[in-house]
Formats: sequence, C-alpha cells, structure tokens
Amino acid sequence: MSMRKAQVKKRIIKVPRNCEFCKGKKDPDFEDVAILSKYVSERGRIIGKDRSGVCAKHQRKLARAIKRAREMALLPFVAGL
Repeated sequence: MSMRKAQVKKRIIKVPRNCEFCKGKKDPDFEDVAILSKYVSERGRIIGKDRSGVCAKHQRKLARAIKRAREMALLPFVAGL
C-alpha cells in the first residue's frame, strides 16, 4: 500500500505567465490594496507565482508590498475566524 502512495503524483496546474506588472510596466505598491488583495488567498496567505502567473521578479516585490501593507494595517494578517 505504501508503494502505491509513492507512485501517485499530484497534478500541478500551470498558469501561463501573464505578469500584469510587466504588461503595465509598473511595480506593486503597498498602498494599492485592490491589486494586492488579488494575490492573497481567502485565508490570508500570499499566492505563489505558479498559481498567480506573476514573474519571479515581481513576485518578490509583490510579497514585500503585501507584508508592508499588513504592517500598515491596510491588509489583514489572517482572515476572520
């Protein structure tokens, strides 16, 4: 039975790389809560670049902007319990 579990692979859903920050030629800003909230899950976690479609450079800047927005109390740290 354990042999079978080792053979099962999770399917990773690939999102095409359509970085809206590269297209708009702008960087994520901690004051723009509407855009940042699209990259935060309903539980308050930052969505990874494999699911969001953002390039690696902007994903790093996006994570930093979300953390700054949380410190300034513009975004919640966790969703309501």
